[in-house]
Parts: sequence; structure tokens; C-alpha cells
Amino acid sequence: MTEIRWAKLEDARDLGLVHSESYRNAYKGVLPDEFLNQYTPISRERYFYNSLIQGTEHIAITLVNNKAVGCLMLKACSDNDLQKFSGEISAIYLLQNFRAIGLGSQLLNWGLERLKDLGYSTAVLWVLKENKNAIMFYEKQGFMRDGTERIILRGRELSQIRYQKELLY
Repeated sequence: MTEIRWAKLEDARDLGLVHSESYRNAYKGVLPDEFLNQYTPISRERYFYNSLIQGTEHIAITLVNNKAVGCLMLKACSDNDLQKFSGEISAIYLLQNFRAIGLGSQLLNWGLERLKDLGYSTAVLWVLKENKNAIMFYEKQGFMRDGTERIILRGRELSQIRYQKELLY
């Protein structure tokens, strides 16, 4: 049985485990090991605990048979060139064994519905230019590259590209 719901404080540990493992797995060979090694279950648990207390992001957890397997983070888009009605998917991660079975689409669509519930008319996300699998996934889900790029530091300089999708009511 699959359940997607808003995370609670008591989910911080599970979120930390899922995020650290899926993040390190997703970016192995892309980001330097020294950087990836900072993404430990404990460091991510602290991040999620603090974020849930502060309410800086909307965090969802995905459970399969009551086991945490994914997470999703939503927030107001902070890009200066976009309208105030843009919401951002700042993270979406699944454990490797739960990828390519439709769960990512289910989690993304759940997140898009929540962005609409929060009053946003556009969904925005950033993806590493090198992350071809994620790009194919987002394009298949109807996201369109808008031509905006930025450089981020994650142990080295990386290029991200921005995607947008209009949210239909």
C-alpha cells in the first residue's frame, strides 16, 4: 500500500534516511565523494527536523507498506524573475528500489496538486544539466525548459537548468 502525506516531526528520522541514501545514490559520480559524504542520515534528520519546526518548506513523505521510501519538498519560488504565483519543487527523491515503477510520477503529481492547493499557478524546478534521467522524467511529465540556467556549488561548479509547468485548475 502506498501513502503520500505531509510529514510530521516524528518523520524526521525516516526523511533523513531516505534523503541521504537517495541523494548519494542519485549523484554518485556527479558530485565529489567528499560532498556526498556530508549527506548522512543524522545530518539530514537534523535538517528535516528544523525545517518542519520552522515551516520553511512543505515536506511530504512517501510510504510503501508503512516504510519510508521517498520525499518531496515544496516552497514558494524564490527566483526574482518569476511571478509571485510560482511554487517550487525543491526536491523529489525516491530510494533506488522504488524508481521506475510509477511512484515518481505519483509523488510528483501529488506535489503538483498541493502546489495548486497552496494557490500557485506555475510549478518550477531546477535540475542538473548532467542529470539526463531526471530531465527525461520531467519532460515526460509536461515540464518545459525555460532557458534559464544557473551555476551552483556542490563540491564543484555545476550547471542547473530551470523547468516550468503551468498548473491547470
